[in-house]
Amino acid sequence: MAEKMTTAAQLKKLAVMSKTDYTALIAELADLVATGLESVQHNIVTVTLPASKWSGRAQIVNDVSFLADSSYCYFVCSDADCFTECSDAGVRADNITENGQVTFRCEITPENDLTVHIIRLEVET
Repeated sequence: MAEKMTTAAQLKKLAVMSKTDYTALIAELADLVATGLESVQHNIVTVTLPASKWSGRAQIVNDVSFLADSSYCYFVCSDADCFTECSDAGVRADNITENGQVTFRCEITPENDLTVHIIRLEVET
């Protein structure tokens, strides 16, 4: 005996239910992450990467918050206003291996100053 065919309306209903389920799961995950981060010691540094400071597709940024210590984990994110330009230029940060500085590199030298945010989280070693 042949299986009953599913109508387009039934498929749409299933898709909407799945989307709702995923949306709820994503919201729940975001709440868990936010709650977890509240207890984490962190520091956020915002730096500008001047277009004029790129040399050999690299530049060094200095800040006392940058510690070459395995007790810290760093996340780098470009500012929303220059996200596309950072991405297109392939801007990225090296691992912090010397206290007080981080080296940024790019694939294509950006034409404008870029703003990036660096989040330092304290982690258990």
